[in-house]
Amino acid sequence: MSWTSEAGGGREFNLGQYALPDLRFSFQMCGAHWRKVASGWSYPPHDHALFELNYVREGQQITRIGGEPHIQHPGELLLLAPGCRHESRIGKSNTITYFCIHFDIDDAVMYGRIASLGSSLFAADSELTTKLQPDLERLSRLSGGEEEEPSLESFAIRASILRILLELCQYAFALPEADADFSAPGGGQPEAARLLRERYALEKKMQDFLGDPDVGDLLSDRSLFPPFNWVGLFTVMVPDRAFWTKPDRFLAKMLLEDALSGFGTSVVAAGEQLLTAVLFADGYSVPPLEEYAADCRRLLERRLNETVRLGIGGVAASPGELKSLYHQSLGRLGLNEPFDPLPNFDFMNRAVRLALLAIESDYADPELTLHKLSLQLKLTPNYLSALFTAETGRSFTWHLTRIRINRACLLLQQTSLKVHQVARQTGYADPAYFSRSFKAAVGCSPAAYRAKASED
Repeated sequence: MSWTSEAGGGREFNLGQYALPDLRFSFQMCGAHWRKVASGWSYPPHDHALFELNYVREGQQITRIGGEPHIQHPGELLLLAPGCRHESRIGKSNTITYFCIHFDIDDAVMYGRIASLGSSLFAADSELTTKLQPDLERLSRLSGGEEEEPSLESFAIRASILRILLELCQYAFALPEADADFSAPGGGQPEAARLLRERYALEKKMQDFLGDPDVGDLLSDRSLFPPFNWVGLFTVMVPDRAFWTKPDRFLAKMLLEDALSGFGTSVVAAGEQLLTAVLFADGYSVPPLEEYAADCRRLLERRLNETVRLGIGGVAASPGELKSLYHQSLGRLGLNEPFDPLPNFDFMNRAVRLALLAIESDYADPELTLHKLSLQLKLTPNYLSALFTAETGRSFTWHLTRIRINRACLLLQQTSLKVHQVARQTGYADPAYFSRSFKAAVGCSPAAYRAKASED
């Protein structure tokens, strides 16, 4: 018997009863980062449909909002409302260190109350800053790699974010109704918030697809997407592996989304060393995707000061063709991967991120094992193994094999090395074992793969 059939049991004995209304809301955090910069630093004018909390740990930061400067000293907190245009630069100090969070709340009441605070600067000894400071400091340490207990990182982030949200709401709801200005800059933006959440949903759809391209055939239902006549896809890659652990990866994603927004509905999905842009265009003529992609590449290289590689998938009339467009974009980057790309780094446990970076750099070492890696990270092998499975859905061995086989594919495509040399350069001491592993992953022998790559 289900609980629903018993829910009304014993009503004849009730002396009174009450119920709270059903409640569901969601919270999104993105682009949270710690940064230390030197004299001369500045961040150009920009806006976004997210709330932003900016907390200065040391030095002086000047943020200009609508032409008005807000000067932050150590311990001071700046709340930026969605949609307000702002820019930042270093003030009268040699360096500044700050911590920044971007977030959204899918709840009309909570969103409206926090938005009613507008864009405000809170002193270090103010009521709100005093309550938020412990969790802001802890999140700052976590993002800056200062946390001493990596096993607790995932829980610590969630707990601190929930406490920050709770204190913000309590502060905003404690204000008298007369003081709550819902017309404050950025305060009355339900339409912007709705569009933001629609983009999140579309991004999640694309992220799921990129994580498992074999579901591409399920994407043929046009009602799941914004109205469009053409869908285009291209991928950009920053070869510098360290770039993907920096806050500029969030900037790169925002730059791509903004650059493509004038040509249709765009969504950018982040993966390991990749950003994949999907554009839904409703014009009658085929969009010049190569031109858009080239412009985006130049923009990213100029703003990020990084080398950017470009893989153009192409344009199609049906979303069901996204699978082939995605594979084509990877192929043009030399990344015909037999394995699925990794999920986004943003919400991954720091210990797993460090382990993946270690595998990326040490994959050619035939002695690289889970045990050796766990010693480097000061974790037990069993715990690290469990972390890999919990955070990525895959084992350590799967990730190591994925990276080794992918590198082997590139060497077979781009060099004339013999198979036993490719095996040695990708961490396989036994060429026969390498050939068996390669065939199991790719579906053909290394020699057959090289022959097919040459034909293509």
